[in-house]
Amino acid sequence: MRLAFTFTSNYFCYVSIRGSRAAPAFNSKEKIVLPGNYSIPETVAWFETQLELILDNLQPDSVSYKLTINNVTNNFVSGVYYGQAVLNLLCHKKGIPIEHTSPSAIVPSKLNQPKGTDLHAYLDTTIGSHPPYWDKVMKDTALIALLQLI
Repeated sequence: MRLAFTFTSNYFCYVSIRGSRAAPAFNSKEKIVLPGNYSIPETVAWFETQLELILDNLQPDSVSYKLTINNVTNNFVSGVYYGQAVLNLLCHKKGIPIEHTSPSAIVPSKLNQPKGTDLHAYLDTTIGSHPPYWDKVMKDTALIALLQLI
């Protein structure tokens, strides 16, 4: 089972997919809103607890996350980069392979699709639609998980 995350300054989400690229199957997804009014140390501790619960519950074979390098504000750093850092640390401690995926790497050719394929429509056809929160961010997260499949 492959697990992918996207971190934002307000929430993070994950999608897990099992199977192969030729025959993927949706496993689970969740959108988790970051707590308000936490200090940075409290937010980091919160990330540790939440991410460890997810990793222990899903027990993925590998993990990836969307690498974002823009909009660098204090809020963005504590919501995105600290979450990614804690995820890397936990995966390292648990022996789970982890990598990042650049948004520019999510292209049709990597999924054996013709150039110009609408990957969000392809995803809905391949693994189905899974509301609520089945929006662009969640679909991009699912594509990151799908790219990890062999």
